[in-house]
Order: sequence, then C-alpha cells, then structure tokens
Amino acid sequence: MTTESFTLEWWSWFQSLLWVILIFIGLIILYYIIKEIHDAKVTPRLAEIELEKEKLELMKLDYAHRGQPFFRVPPEKLEEINTLDQDNLRLEADIFAKQNAVDRRIQRLENSVKSTKLDHMVEKIKDEERKIR
Repeated sequence: MTTESFTLEWWSWFQSLLWVILIFIGLIILYYIIKEIHDAKVTPRLAEIELEKEKLELMKLDYAHRGQPFFRVPPEKLEEINTLDQDNLRLEADIFAKQNAVDRRIQRLENSVKSTKLDHMVEKIKDEERKIR
C-alpha cells in the first residue's frame, strides 16, 4: 500500500507540475519559431550588406590600381610632352585665327560678287527699258 500511496502522491504532484512543464516547452518552441522567422528576415539583408561591402572593396582596389600608371615617364620626356602640348595649343589658336580671317575674306568676296552681279543686272534692266522706249 505504501508504494501505491507513494505512486499516487507522486502522480498528483507530477500532474500539478505537468502543466508548468508543458507551458515551458511551448514557450521554448514559440521562442525558436520566432527566432527562425526573425533570422529568415534578417539573414538576406545581412547577405546584401556583406555583398555591398565586397563590391565597395573591389571598387576601391580597382580605383587604387587605376591611379598607378602602367609605365613611368622620365622627367625629360614629360617636359617634352608638355612643350609639345603648348605648341599644339598655340598652333590651334593660330589655325583658328587664320580660319576666321579666311572666312571673313570669303564673305567679303561673296558680298562683292553679289553686289557686282546685282549692278550688272540693274544695268541690263535699264538697257532693256531704254530699248523698249
């Protein structure tokens, strides 16, 4: 009888504790479900951020590499290049000035040709008028 009463006492104690254990297990399961949902939302964003960081690093490396020339130009050659560049600028300015002068001369010639043609036409018209009278 003592074992039955002990079992009965233990069972009644366990029943009162069973609901607490079930609620605790349910809370743990709920915690893991919420954690998985949170991780499902946050993980892709973290992956995107990590990808952007990698892209920025690659761009930095690319720009750092672009900054260094492929070959070294000796100072003498650099000076020669600068003088050639200045000569080119001077020549371009001279060519532009000469082209403008030529354009103006051509315009004047065209105007004088038009003027003489008109003068000749006016004279022809006057001659025709004289003939008609």
